[in-house]
Amino acid sequence: MPPFLSGRFWRAVFTRTRGERLWAGHRRTSGGPGCRWDALAGADVLRAEPDRFGGISVPLERFRALDRLDAASFQKVLQAAIQQWRSEGRIAVWLHIPILQSQFIAPAASLGFCFHHAESDSSTLTLWLGEGPSRLPGYATHQVGVAGAVFDENTRKILVVQDRNKLKNMWKFPGGLSEPGEDIGDTAVREVFEETGIKSEFRSLLSIRQQHTNPGAFGKSDMYIICRLKPYSFTINFCQRECLRCEWMDLHDLVKTENTTPITSRVARLLLYGYREGFDKIDFTVEELPAVYTGLFYKLYHKELPENYRTMIGMD
Repeated sequence: MPPFLSGRFWRAVFTRTRGERLWAGHRRTSGGPGCRWDALAGADVLRAEPDRFGGISVPLERFRALDRLDAASFQKVLQAAIQQWRSEGRIAVWLHIPILQSQFIAPAASLGFCFHHAESDSSTLTLWLGEGPSRLPGYATHQVGVAGAVFDENTRKILVVQDRNKLKNMWKFPGGLSEPGEDIGDTAVREVFEETGIKSEFRSLLSIRQQHTNPGAFGKSDMYIICRLKPYSFTINFCQRECLRCEWMDLHDLVKTENTTPITSRVARLLLYGYREGFDKIDFTVEELPAVYTGLFYKLYHKELPENYRTMIGMD
C-alpha cells in the first residue's frame, strides 16, 4: 500500500555522542562565498513526514538550503538521518527528489536507495529499513484505455472509426487513454467527442479486457474498458489526424463484418443481445460510494442491485 502522509512534521535533529549537534554539511576552511556550512544552521536539518504505515517521507523540494550542499555532504546528512530513523523504528524511507536536485540521486543510491518511480519533474527513491525483504508496494503497472460504444437505439446505428496510420484499418470504437484522476465514463465521453465530434452520455460499462506485457504499454499490463454511451448529437466531424474514416454503422452489419477487431466484434454481439433482450442483461451500472479515507469517494461498477437488496428492508 502506498504511504499516506499525516501532515505532521517530525524534525530529525541528530546529535553526536558527546552532545554536539551533527553537522549536515561540512566546514570549508578556504575563503569565498559560502565557505562555511553549519549543519544547515541546525534549524534546517532534514525534516520528514511520518506516514501511517511506519515509514518516513522526505520531500527535498521543501529544503532550499540543500542547494548549498555538494553530493558528499548530502550523503553524510542522509546517512545520519537513516541511522536516526532506524533507531526510531521506522521501516521505510520515501525520498522525493526534484529534477533540479538530481545530483542527490547518486549519493542516495550509494546508501541503498532504489528508484520507485519518476514523474516529469521529480523522482521518488525508497529504502527499506524493516526486517526481511522489502514489503513496499510497486508503482502503478497498468495503463487504462477506454472506448465508447455510442449506440442509437432509435436507428440501431453504432458509431465506429478506423484509425489512421495503422497497418490494418479495421472498424473499432473510438477511444483512448484515461487521464489521471479521470473517471472511466468521462474518458469515454471525452475521447468520443475528440475523435468524432459526437456528444454523448455514459450509460454503462460493457466489458473489460486485461492484457499483460503489452508493447503498447511499455511492456506493462493494460486494461481496456468499453462503455455504452447514448448519443446527443449525430453529425460527424471526425479528427482527421487520428481517424481515417468514421461513420454510423448498422449494429447488425458490425456484427457480421470481418473487417473489425475481435473485441469490437464480441462487444457488438453483446450490444445486439442487450438491444433485443434488454440492456439490464448486459449493463454494469455505476454508483459513487464513500471511501474509507475521509473526504474521498470511489466509483463502483456492478450489475444493477434491486432496491430491497440495497436497503435489506423486508429481507430475512
